[in-house]
Amino acid sequence: MKTERKENGSALVAVLALIFTAGLLTSAVLALSRIGTFEVLPHVARQRSMYVLEGAGNRVQYLLAADRYLNNDVTLGELDYSEFEYDRYVADGVPHVIDYYGETVEFVITDAAGGFPMSGTNYTQTLNRMARGFEDDSEWNDKLTAFRDKMDDYTDSDTDVKTEGMESGEYEELKLYNLPRNGAPQFREELLWIPGARELFPVDRNGRFTRVTIIPPENTGNIPVKPSLMTADELMLRTYCGLDEDEAKEVLESLRRLRTDKELLSETLDPLIAERLSALAVKESGFYTVDLKLGGDSKRSTARFSFSFEGFSVTGPENNIVRFLDWMMY
Repeated sequence: MKTERKENGSALVAVLALIFTAGLLTSAVLALSRIGTFEVLPHVARQRSMYVLEGAGNRVQYLLAADRYLNNDVTLGELDYSEFEYDRYVADGVPHVIDYYGETVEFVITDAAGGFPMSGTNYTQTLNRMARGFEDDSEWNDKLTAFRDKMDDYTDSDTDVKTEGMESGEYEELKLYNLPRNGAPQFREELLWIPGARELFPVDRNGRFTRVTIIPPENTGNIPVKPSLMTADELMLRTYCGLDEDEAKEVLESLRRLRTDKELLSETLDPLIAERLSALAVKESGFYTVDLKLGGDSKRSTARFSFSFEGFSVTGPENNIVRFLDWMMY
């Protein structure tokens, strides 16, 4: 009898140990599953937001087309939104909100003719213009001169190195092989390979190189060289329009009030300053940049979407193909 009791006790201990071990394994699996859920959820939310934003972006293209069909060209900054019973879509940077299948999407439309033109045929004129009003700033002018020499070497086909320039040997020292291009830049971001570019053209708050005008891919149209007033920053206002620092800040404040409160520039801007802004465009170029993000107070991980394209009519783009000048999900 004693032997039976001992055996029964041993069996009970073994069963309890087995149950305890199974419990530990189950807890571990549940913990790993929960951790996996937390890791996967942000990726799923971000992936979903990308689809939503891309779909909403497609709708915005047709909203733009419909607006152009219904309304004549406007002077940017002088559109009185209160006169219309429906929302207007123009390249003035005013925020808009749409409901896209239950998702709130916020977006702004600006003219793709924004930033400093730095294509192979325009960079010299642009760099010369950027010195305007800063003739006494030797450090700024030295940076412009050095970058001009580098741009000359980057685009020309010879191997002669200008005073502040760079040819293949200098790029190899920086581990930037196969440079320079020895031709016109094919996209604006490649200018960041050239030392000094980031100092003259800092990236925006989203890390994008929007201070330089888009260089369109081949066969996608040519963006006008004249930049839009709606996207101008302080440097552009000073160098293109000859404003001083205070005057430029006054213009930027008027642009802010236009975007936040839809106040007309003519109501907030000194007429004498407004007369000096003619070097910048107040008519749409026909090329647009749309920046979208999910709205609301959601703390989900989401993407942002920006694209540029040439506007088309309400019947759709030519051959039903939209040729994007720039397309970035980030």
